[in-house]
Amino acid sequence: MSGQPEEYRKRLAHRRSDVGLIITIDVEDHTIPPAKPRFDQAIGPLLEVLDRRHVKATFFVVGELVARWDCQLRELVAAGHEVGLHGFTHRHLQVLGPERFSDELRRGVDTLGEILGVSPAGFRAPYYSLTENTLWAPELLAEAGFSYSSSLMPAWNPISSYPRAPAQPFRWRCGLLELPSPVFGIRRLSLPMLGGAYLRLMPGFVIRMASQNLSADRGDWTYAHPYDFDTSEQFFRRPDQSWIEARLLFARRKKMLGRFQRLITTGTPTLGEFANGLHSSNQLPIFG
Repeated sequence: MSGQPEEYRKRLAHRRSDVGLIITIDVEDHTIPPAKPRFDQAIGPLLEVLDRRHVKATFFVVGELVARWDCQLRELVAAGHEVGLHGFTHRHLQVLGPERFSDELRRGVDTLGEILGVSPAGFRAPYYSLTENTLWAPELLAEAGFSYSSSLMPAWNPISSYPRAPAQPFRWRCGLLELPSPVFGIRRLSLPMLGGAYLRLMPGFVIRMASQNLSADRGDWTYAHPYDFDTSEQFFRRPDQSWIEARLLFARRKKMLGRFQRLITTGTPTLGEFANGLHSSNQLPIFG
């Protein structure tokens, strides 16, 4: 606590019990062509809940999917939801490298502008792959016009992580605002319990413990993918997946909507709206 800026200590001290979390969705496609994409079936029930609760969410969309789901995404924009970029392709930043990443940013921004009429403020790296090995990314994001990033895991993770990074919002030296994934636990044992497969798979008491000290007032957010809610999709295994990984992607999907609803509260901002409230702050730590 002592390492947090004063404004965050004040927000935590006055945290209400009903503020929920900021809702973010990583819009990816789980199907294998020529199978028909299942975006509508997967995300429909969640959109109904968001509409009923009068909540606007942030959708980080993979750029190459925008043309395929242009009608649905236009409806999200028209409903007041925020659309950010989740990469043009869903690949690790380290795999892309600086040159290809810069090219993908340009293609992604152009695609969102041309098809949806959106100039994205936010970026989320696939697999939270902004790590110690990809520290060239924040400056490229700033040069591409992004005002905030939500791209790193401030704890150890077998896929990609940055355990030395701050767990609270901070600025990169280039000025870009970073909103890290909320995690629960102790140092390297911390996990993003309130999002994705973790939210589906963890025991209920762990989810309740993890959510006790988090709130939208502080900018804490949850995340999911459309397939996390798709209870009718038949099990299959992608060629690049182990059997266990494939099973985990399908396990306990029927739990997801109910658990997600408990994190949704009327009036929470989009991630971009919260970021806008921080841009004038001179109390955020500098990192990187």
